[in-house]
Amino acid sequence: MASFTFGAGNARKVLRLPLYALGALATLVVPRTPRLWVFGSGIGVGEGALPLYRLARSRLPGQVRLIWLAGTADELATARELGLDAELRRGWRGFRLTLRAKVLVVTHGFGDVNRYATRGGYVVQLWHGIPLKKLHLDAPAALRVSFLPDHRLVRAVMARAYRYGGRGISLFPVASALVATRIVSAFGVAPSRVVVTGDPRDDVLLAGSAESRRATARALIDAVAGPLPTTARLVLSAPTWRDGAADPGVPREADWEAIAAWLDRTDSVLLLRTHPLGRGDYASGPARSDRIRMLDPERLPEITPALPAIDLLITDYSSIAYDYSLLGGPIVFLAPDVEHYARARGLYTPYRAFTDGRQLADWRHVLAMIDRLDRDPAAAAATAAHVRWLRDEHIDLLDGRGTERVLAEILRRSGIAVSLGLTVAEVPWPATVRSRVTSARFDADTDGATGDDDGPALTITIDRAAHVVGTVRLDGARTQRPGAIVAADGVVTATFRLLSTRWGTSGLALPSGDYRLALGAEPGTGAAAEPAPGARPDTARVEVDAELPGELRHPLFRAQLLATAGGLLLRVSPPLADDERGPVAQKRLEREYRRARPTPDDAVFFESFYGQSASDNPLGIDRALAGIRPETRRYWSVVDASVAVPDGATRIVEGSREWWRVRAAARTLVVNDWLRKRYRPRPHQKVLQTWHGTMLKRLALDRNPGLRTRIAIRRESARWDALLAQNPYSAEIFRSAYAMDGPIWQHGYPRNDVFAHPERIRAVRAVLGLSDTARVVLYAPTWRDDRTEMVDYVDLASFAGELGGDHVLLLRGHSRTLRYGQDLEGAQLIDVTSYPDMSDLLQLADVFVTDYSSAMFDVVGTDKPMIFFTPDLAHYSTDLRGFYFDLLAEAPGPVVHDRDGLRAAVLGADAAAPAFAERRAAWRARFTPLDDGHAGERVVRHLLDEGWLG
Repeated sequence: MASFTFGAGNARKVLRLPLYALGALATLVVPRTPRLWVFGSGIGVGEGALPLYRLARSRLPGQVRLIWLAGTADELATARELGLDAELRRGWRGFRLTLRAKVLVVTHGFGDVNRYATRGGYVVQLWHGIPLKKLHLDAPAALRVSFLPDHRLVRAVMARAYRYGGRGISLFPVASALVATRIVSAFGVAPSRVVVTGDPRDDVLLAGSAESRRATARALIDAVAGPLPTTARLVLSAPTWRDGAADPGVPREADWEAIAAWLDRTDSVLLLRTHPLGRGDYASGPARSDRIRMLDPERLPEITPALPAIDLLITDYSSIAYDYSLLGGPIVFLAPDVEHYARARGLYTPYRAFTDGRQLADWRHVLAMIDRLDRDPAAAAATAAHVRWLRDEHIDLLDGRGTERVLAEILRRSGIAVSLGLTVAEVPWPATVRSRVTSARFDADTDGATGDDDGPALTITIDRAAHVVGTVRLDGARTQRPGAIVAADGVVTATFRLLSTRWGTSGLALPSGDYRLALGAEPGTGAAAEPAPGARPDTARVEVDAELPGELRHPLFRAQLLATAGGLLLRVSPPLADDERGPVAQKRLEREYRRARPTPDDAVFFESFYGQSASDNPLGIDRALAGIRPETRRYWSVVDASVAVPDGATRIVEGSREWWRVRAAARTLVVNDWLRKRYRPRPHQKVLQTWHGTMLKRLALDRNPGLRTRIAIRRESARWDALLAQNPYSAEIFRSAYAMDGPIWQHGYPRNDVFAHPERIRAVRAVLGLSDTARVVLYAPTWRDDRTEMVDYVDLASFAGELGGDHVLLLRGHSRTLRYGQDLEGAQLIDVTSYPDMSDLLQLADVFVTDYSSAMFDVVGTDKPMIFFTPDLAHYSTDLRGFYFDLLAEAPGPVVHDRDGLRAAVLGADAAAPAFAERRAAWRARFTPLDDGHAGERVVRHLLDEGWLG
């Protein structure tokens, strides 16, 4: 299988610079003729270039010579077999034809024709799919050169080269206005040259009847893969390429066995279509079963015409998902390397949004998901709705006439129609009927914003066009803000209160970030109504036909409305002043902070999980401090005003001038994670590092990091005047892991003091909306060093519904996953990742499920049933972190590895609990001997005894 990397491709371009220069000189003296057009495609004969060639030949007979420039002898033979006038693009003849041609049509880049003779031609770039993964200027990986270091100067030179190439593109047809913004950004091409025409490569998916399209596609597949059972369901697996790396989605031997058995059971055929540039050995699949067939890219260079025969698609990051959405079939997303791939390439849409949170990590879950779609109408309906979203979000025109519009644009824009005396047929541009935002305004705060209803509001007027609009929302990463709507005469007015109640606390700002306006159907009506043919509504995107108001500045936040190709965005940011915002301002404030000699303040600066919540051990200490020494001021460092702080404490937003002042003036800093580089110790200050858990997984120096990391770890621990440990076991590890020479206080964990107050449980249940009889299962996996989002090995949304009507699954992601992904939704499932205090959740849970989280050492003190769900135990313990002891040998609860085992363990937790009573008791003695409800008091008394306060 062929392989390609950006670094190698860019290296070849650098080495060919002299040839590019010579070719450019030739274009200055050789005139181009409008009667010669050349076409080419990086995959062979196909993509959008082929239908455009055929249409131009039928519309311009005898007036223009059309030549297909082939990259290989085999492609040349194929082109001629199809009746195309074809030549090889390499060599003198290909150079001369490209040099003379007025119109140059390519699908992958200038190399689809003769790359050295493109300057001055009318280049039509028909891209080979709607981009999900970032391209060219937007993708750092695309700016590397294999024989040069990955340095910013190298990337800057390559970016300049890409921009120069972008200026050489004359026409860039795209599928939608949303896609146009990506293309402009990625290629550096002028926006006026990017035109929404529809994608010629997809016309084949829209032309004719569904029956005729399917019959043609089925014949194409049979010709390549061999005759297939006529009644079998056709499942296509089509992964993308990975810049020269191997495909991690290749099934293992056990997977092939499971796949073969599943295909027999369900009367299905699995078609394997690897990317032409991909790497991965799928050969053992067809050897396992006749129901597994390869679609060889060399025999079938273009997959799009075969899609109408496909009943279900399995893919990862490929643009094939957008193409297939035109057919409405179900899509299953298999992405075992999502975190690595997203970091390496970058994605224009968060992957969780692209998949609707349904991405899977292995073939076992793929087969289970397809079975679920077969038997569960609700799951099938949700998948179908998401496929419609993929279509509606990214494709504006659905009439199958994209090729006609592209040809018309070429003739008009290039001047060829005038020079040849041609009449350009008008191609209708069917209106895409979208709801329009016709007005928007911010309403001022009424009384100082002490409550949600009294605070500022955003009011939007929407002409709903052909939509059935029943709900209007602002959708953020972890927060949805519904609007109160009034509908009359086809117009909807939606009002959004911009302060929120979160987990029982009112008057909070929305978390900082972008919130997109989203319209929903009338409750009970299903999807939005389809309008007349040729015009279609879209609940995902709206047009903005309104003068937007200026930025709203509120004491708790700043808000700005932005019109984008994707619709209307509300951007919420922290309430920093103009001279506090941005890197330049922060550097100035940091310099002032470092130079300042403040008067010591009888105050404690608290920070938990980098300001994302007021929680954990710092919160336990805050509670004790408020009772023992109320005169000491308590400041909480927070990322923004969406974070609730304890009664009597003062919120200070990170980066504000007051935040810098308090950080310098407070007598004591209490933190549970790194202080980060901005901290400068003062003679009057002390730092108490409380950390955030007893450890199973290895920490810091015990992981044998590189030199830079070792230096950073030692520099950080040198800032701590004392470190809090839950038990002697932790204290010993802290000594080695952080080279901690200072005192380690062993007082227990203040965050667990709440366990001594069971009367709190009723209030927490009320905040979460739990009935008194609900059996609460808390699932709290830890984070993974190789991903940003929380793991989901069982499709938790469906798993929760299988536990029985009396169960509720609380899903708690790690603090490091809080700013990534979206909350999961499902029957009997509540995503509590953003709930501020984990201790509350541990207290009310009836069953606790985790993998490697330190919360296991806290909840053991409550003697509740514990389950360890560890499907990636070998990978985590060997490749990622490593453990301080053998979890399998010592776990005080069952260790399970798959969905069935987890379900059985949860339902049988009470019955199994006595078998692990001795282990739980041993863990309590070892890990929670001081968690008696008074740890916070002991810490505060120690602070006073050491003179850290006052």
